[in-house]
Amino acid sequence: MDGLAHLFVDQVASTQIVSALADASVFITPCLVMDASLVGHDASALAADSRVRSRLSPPWLEALGGSFGNYPEGRITDVFESALALHEAGVPILVGTDASPLMHGGIVHGASVHHEMQLLVEAGLSPTSALRSATRIPAEQFGLTDRGRIEIGKRADIALVEGDPTARILDTLNIRGIWRAGVRLQDEQHQG
Repeated sequence: MDGLAHLFVDQVASTQIVSALADASVFITPCLVMDASLVGHDASALAADSRVRSRLSPPWLEALGGSFGNYPEGRITDVFESALALHEAGVPILVGTDASPLMHGGIVHGASVHHEMQLLVEAGLSPTSALRSATRIPAEQFGLTDRGRIEIGKRADIALVEGDPTARILDTLNIRGIWRAGVRLQDEQHQG
């Protein structure tokens, strides 16, 4: 096993679990957006953000604004505490959302990646750590040596944003251009 997805929503990961995962050299994809949705937190603020609203169709915006809300006993603060403990123990944290082709639950492709990074920062990771969890760390964990960093000779998959997401993670939504394999995508190609 190389990694796990999801974290507990009904308790904080014990020090024994954190240590065992660190010792096993596995990565964790906490899917904080899913856990938040499960305990009733919606992504309506993200759906209302003009930077998101302008790129998603009304059905996807409606889905993003909802939540599963099926496990009110859970606490997002427990999930955040677990994610931070794992990060501090050196467990690689990967950004993942558990988005599906179905439109429900406050999770959609693309926009929820930004939300996941925001939640990682809310959990206590630095904005730089959250960005690495969406770029370099997944590339390393999956053996994709040609991407994940901005370096000469690497695949040129990049999003140009206005602002400084290493200081303010919300700036990842200020997308000014996207390049895949060095080719700039047209706006309509990266809209939801």
